[in-house]
Amino acid sequence: MNNDLVREMGYLALATRLKRISDKMTHSTRLMYRNLNIDIEPNWYLVLIIVKQNPNISVMDIAKSLGFTHQSVITITHKMVRKDYLQASKDENDKRKTIFNLTQKAVKISPKIEQIWDYGKEVIYELLNENISIIEHLEVLESNLEKASFGERILEKTINY
Repeated sequence: MNNDLVREMGYLALATRLKRISDKMTHSTRLMYRNLNIDIEPNWYLVLIIVKQNPNISVMDIAKSLGFTHQSVITITHKMVRKDYLQASKDENDKRKTIFNLTQKAVKISPKIEQIWDYGKEVIYELLNENISIIEHLEVLESNLEKASFGERILEKTINY
């Protein structure tokens, strides 16, 4: 069976198609890190970048910068602390806040990881046939979803039906 229902459905299956692409990229990135003997997860790179650029950054600030939920950032950072890439401590001014810094292990491996990310940027450009207009479309989509969610928009149509 060669039918691909997700493709056949076109933009109606947009969320599923984006998830499928994300899953494929994440899985292959995880394998690539494993082949290079680097014990990080694909979704850690953004946190590493933010913490490197903003020492003593809090969970809330990471979440805000990435547009992730607080719980999602806690899950990622706990794993990174366990693997010794992040150091967690309490904010001196507000003991309720957990702040993060890179560990020596993270600082030491950063040049290698950053080179991999540069290669990744090249590969994405190649995968998109050197046409990054998809980014503009994603910007529009995200901006519109911030104004009203997908579900809210459907509910509005059912009410007006």
